[in-house]
Amino acid sequence: MAFQQPLRRIRALIGEDRGLAVLLPEAERLREMDLRLGRALPRSVATACRLVAVANGEARVLCANGAAASRLRSLATTAAKALSSAACPVDRLRVRVEAGWSRPDRPEKKALGRSALAAWDELNRELPECGLKAAVERLLSHQRKP
Repeated sequence: MAFQQPLRRIRALIGEDRGLAVLLPEAERLREMDLRLGRALPRSVATACRLVAVANGEARVLCANGAAASRLRSLATTAAKALSSAACPVDRLRVRVEAGWSRPDRPEKKALGRSALAAWDELNRELPECGLKAAVERLLSHQRKP
């Protein structure tokens, strides 16, 4: 999973400082609960939500957008059951939208290389007038934009 390597580095840094070391078990507990929440939700909702705290039977979840928050609220009972355990019972969720928070944007796609463009140009010249030719022409026009 993508979190494994950074978590090891953080664990090593926190372990060096006694004051911060007491936070490590809580961080690991929240991470495990966040993973359980992600497994209980549809993928599109799970990627936009993060569990940030659990206290007094209430789980606080940040959502990147209103659609995810709305869907999570409709699934609150299911999510609370997935989060609940004997050691940490959860009976309700508090959902909040944090528009500035989300996963990092996907990296920008790279343009096709010269040889790939040449191959597409050759294919475009050989195609008869049809929908496929129009699609290839659109692809080429998008690739040639500055």
